[in-house]
Amino acid sequence: MLSDAEGTQACHLHDPGRLRHLLRPGAEVFYRWAWRPGRRTSCDVVAVRSPGGVLVLEDTRLGNKLFPMVAPLLVPGLTGDLAAEKWINGTRVDFVSVDREGRPVLIEVKSTNLVENGVALFPADAPSTRARRQVEALIAATRSGARAAIVFTVLRSDAHTLRPNRAIDPGLAKLLKSHQAGLELYAYKVNPILVGDEIKVSYAGAITINLD
Repeated sequence: MLSDAEGTQACHLHDPGRLRHLLRPGAEVFYRWAWRPGRRTSCDVVAVRSPGGVLVLEDTRLGNKLFPMVAPLLVPGLTGDLAAEKWINGTRVDFVSVDREGRPVLIEVKSTNLVENGVALFPADAPSTRARRQVEALIAATRSGARAAIVFTVLRSDAHTLRPNRAIDPGLAKLLKSHQAGLELYAYKVNPILVGDEIKVSYAGAITINLD
């Protein structure tokens, strides 16, 4: 529930996490009206102003929407179209393409909005068994000669590096570390800014990944 000049509004959160790092009493929250007949909430939360004043996007699904626009900047050698949501080894992969050598390139996109002291952490606040299952499917695909990449989208502008969140999901951190030679790992951040009553999102550059 959110309070504004028009009273109290029931808004939907697309992020399934607890968001304790953002949703604190008195936090500045940005939302859009999205009511329709039969819907239980009248609006969607779009972004939250962090305690440090940074505008942070809330919807972690945005990574999949943004990736096709930044793919050439992040994953080298792609020449084919991006086919979305393909099933590989019994697991759905976000995108599949091909490279200059004709090899299939399997790409999984992950998003996070948690940053601590300039370090983005994935996952933000809950273990992700789905992410571990997807990483295992990517690893299996590399044994057949495919390229496999994981792209991390940081939904805010104040990160300079990304690390697996060992405190939340040590299993995923161990899996990424032990198979880093076979996986391609990329990370980038976006810069959301408020322009009038709209939030504009721009590419803010690639950032490093630290698995140690």
